[in-house]
Parts: sequence; structure tokens; C-alpha cells
Amino acid sequence: MTKPTGIITAKEAVELSDAWTKLRQDANNIAAGQEDNRSSWFSIDDMEAFIKMIKEENPSVNGVRCYLGVNQISKINPKGLTTVLMVPTEEKEGKNIDISEAYGMDRGQIGIPPGEGYPN
Repeated sequence: MTKPTGIITAKEAVELSDAWTKLRQDANNIAAGQEDNRSSWFSIDDMEAFIKMIKEENPSVNGVRCYLGVNQISKINPKGLTTVLMVPTEEKEGKNIDISEAYGMDRGQIGIPPGEGYPN
């Protein structure tokens, strides 16, 4: 099996997470008005099914772009929490662009507690 591009070590994951904590956590918590979410969990089964679905529905798909978003705002949680969403992409004129009409994926499980760092 070929190793995917972008693989990082466990040490690098900790360094990236620590840098986020140092540079972003306070601002996110202030914006959310509470301890903000900083991770999303998706099952392997859901990830594999998502990839299969987007390949079947979008023959030109070449990847997945991940975005940060804020979950649906409610009366209980008026400012929402950060979430991660994924959308399929395709190549056009040498650029990987979002397939704007394709289904995306969200609704992963948040970290426990939401603001706990890596590893969780």
C-alpha cells in the first residue's frame, strides 16, 4: 500500500495541536462565549461510505476539502461550536475546486470535552 501524502508523526500532531491552542483557542472561546469545540470524530465506516458516495455521484471527484464551520445556532447554544465539514473537489484549469452541488459531510462527534487538546 502506498503511503498517503501529508502523513505526520504523532509528535508533529501534538506540535500542531499545541500551536492551535497557543494561537487560536482563546479567540475561539471568546467568539463562542464558552469553551469551543476543537475536534470532530467520524467513523471509518462513515468516511468510507462518504468517499464511495461522492465517487459514484461525481465522476470527476479528485479529493475532499475540509472546512471549519459553526454548527447550527440554537436557543440553548446561541453562538454555536466549531465543526469540521468536508466537500468533494474536482480539478478545473489546474486547480482543485469544490463541487458546489455535491453532498458534503458534517455531524462528526465533538471532542470530550469539546476544548480538550490532542490527543483526546
